[in-house]
Amino acid sequence: MEREHGHRKLLSEPYITLNEGWAEYVNTPMKRGELHDIRNSVNRQAPLGSELWRKETATKYGILSTLNQRGRPRKDV
Repeated sequence: MEREHGHRKLLSEPYITLNEGWAEYVNTPMKRGELHDIRNSVNRQAPLGSELWRKETATKYGILSTLNQRGRPRKDV
């Protein structure tokens, strides 16, 4: 569905009402930390959200290990 209203015709009506400025919002570059969190969530198949929600969701579905760092834990010296 084309959503640019310039000289192009909409292919269909949007399913939801788009807020004013939606194009600027979705085209705003992500911060480095946000992009890292999303990539980690996708690669590890881990929940993405607030810390509390992530822990609750991972516990509920038995995937707590996806929240841990990869590899062996470092030894405390």
